[in-house]
Amino acid sequence: MTTLPTERTRLIKNHFLLGFSPWILAIACTLLLLLLAMFTVSNYQREKELIGEALVQKGLTLMRFINSSAREAIRENIRLSGPWLGWEEQMQAAMEQAAEQPGVDQVLLLDSGGQILAGAGREVPARQIDDDTLSFVRSLQPGGRRVFITRITKETGDREARQKFQIASWYLPVNMPQPMPDSMDRGSRRGPRMRMFSHHPEYEKIQGEMKKLLDRHPLYLVQLDFEQFNTPLRRQLLQVLILSAVILLVGLGGSLAFMTLKGLKGSQQRLGTMRAFTDILVSSLPVGLIATDSSGTIQVCNEAAAEMLGGARKAILGKLPLAGLPPGLAQMFSGKSREVAVRRQREVALESSAGEPRILQLASVVVQDEGHDFAGEVLLIRDLTEVKLLEKQLQRSERLAALGKMAAGVAHELRNPLSSIKGLAVLLKSHFTEPGREAETADVLVKEVERLNRSIGELLDYAKPGQLNKAPVSIEEILRKTLSLVQMDTEAFGITVELSLQDDLPELTVDSDKLKQVFLNLLLNGIQAMPDGGTLRLDLTKDERNMNIVIRDTGTGILPENLPRVFDPYYTTKNDGTGLGLAMSAKIVEEHGGWIKIASVPEEFTEVRVVLPI
Repeated sequence: MTTLPTERTRLIKNHFLLGFSPWILAIACTLLLLLLAMFTVSNYQREKELIGEALVQKGLTLMRFINSSAREAIRENIRLSGPWLGWEEQMQAAMEQAAEQPGVDQVLLLDSGGQILAGAGREVPARQIDDDTLSFVRSLQPGGRRVFITRITKETGDREARQKFQIASWYLPVNMPQPMPDSMDRGSRRGPRMRMFSHHPEYEKIQGEMKKLLDRHPLYLVQLDFEQFNTPLRRQLLQVLILSAVILLVGLGGSLAFMTLKGLKGSQQRLGTMRAFTDILVSSLPVGLIATDSSGTIQVCNEAAAEMLGGARKAILGKLPLAGLPPGLAQMFSGKSREVAVRRQREVALESSAGEPRILQLASVVVQDEGHDFAGEVLLIRDLTEVKLLEKQLQRSERLAALGKMAAGVAHELRNPLSSIKGLAVLLKSHFTEPGREAETADVLVKEVERLNRSIGELLDYAKPGQLNKAPVSIEEILRKTLSLVQMDTEAFGITVELSLQDDLPELTVDSDKLKQVFLNLLLNGIQAMPDGGTLRLDLTKDERNMNIVIRDTGTGILPENLPRVFDPYYTTKNDGTGLGLAMSAKIVEEHGGWIKIASVPEEFTEVRVVLPI
């Protein structure tokens, strides 16, 4: 007797929604924290990027300002022809003017070795920058893709460390006008000015200073104060921390609510786990299972049961047994046996969707709840078709083995007398030198003895164990050779031969001569069944484990009452047959580890399927 919980299960189901409250709160808090974190990180990164871009633009603007100021000062000095100021004086004046801008700490012009060529600002080193800054500026390679490089560093000293923003870029030299030929100056409005610059006595000196400077790979290093931008960032981080603390408190409240309902939720989870395990167990059972509830409606039907019944689970679930099941199975559900648990067993025969009989073993049991009230019924279904078939095959094999042993003994006993009879018949025939009735009688006696001896030889071949000479060979090649042997017969009877082959067929390790004998017997049987012509079709396919050879003819077919006996030795419906052809063919196929099966509809077709393991 099987019992099911009732009131406790209903109580848990009624309060199942209570478990959603803490989960929703926890998920909402988690999502809010994630969104806040994403928003904060995004804003923080965006602010840093904007500040960085602003500082880069400021640094590049200072560099362009210094270049422009120095260039214009040199041009103005040349134009006015006043006291000459060299390049270093002009650059130093421009740098000092740039260093006076708010937020600018230092403006330096360095060579590739870190030596200071010119500089202005607060705490400018005397001649050489420190090693850390030198390593930073050297990452800007001459001729590289990067026009400038930046970093944020800390200035250490006696006072509190402050963050500094540094930008380094290659020095763009002062663009002095170049002298041009007179032929090109004539049409230019700037011709006189160009000639004035080129004839100035300090022009060559400026060009020389520029060339020496460029040989040292000069670069700018501008240091800006970064502390002024840290205040809004710190304020934003403080706001985020306050909001996070508030959300954390809300989350703690949700956690407390969750802990309050944890016991109920744990029971629901255990019940769900048990139900999932039961569903998996029921669906994976090798036997069919159908269960009804207290009202008699089918609530459970696993895939095995649906497959045995040849239908779909959806077509069975939710119906009464009489409406959703075959009569043989519906009778197993009483629907009224509510007093005591009842168990019944029986075997029924059903017809499958392919029209083949299927033997099912049924066992039903009544399910009761804790109060011993009727809660439903369970029907277990086991497919015994293959078991029954194996039992029949075993009985047939035992019968044929006994018959073969007896026939072999009889054949041995007959062969010796037959040899004597044949010798006497030959001797008798030799006494009749002239044709006559006596000579014909002796000749018939010799031929009949030889025919009987051949039959005995076939019987002995069938009875003794087969000796197979196996070798890798193509089944397609064996079929084609066998078809060539019966080509004259198919043409004589007007039979159309169709051959269908699957691609990429593997070779099999078989006895090609024995299989050729099998296929020849099957083809000859098909040809003899179509004396007025027809179609003989051969299909060669494979699956994961077997090679399938199907031979189908459109001949007279086999009567249903004769079909179970076609593989019995000495059973034949032909006038001139011995009845050993199909029996020997089945024996050869079984010796190869395969099996042979015949299906037929009288006056329509006969189909022989030979299955060989790959």
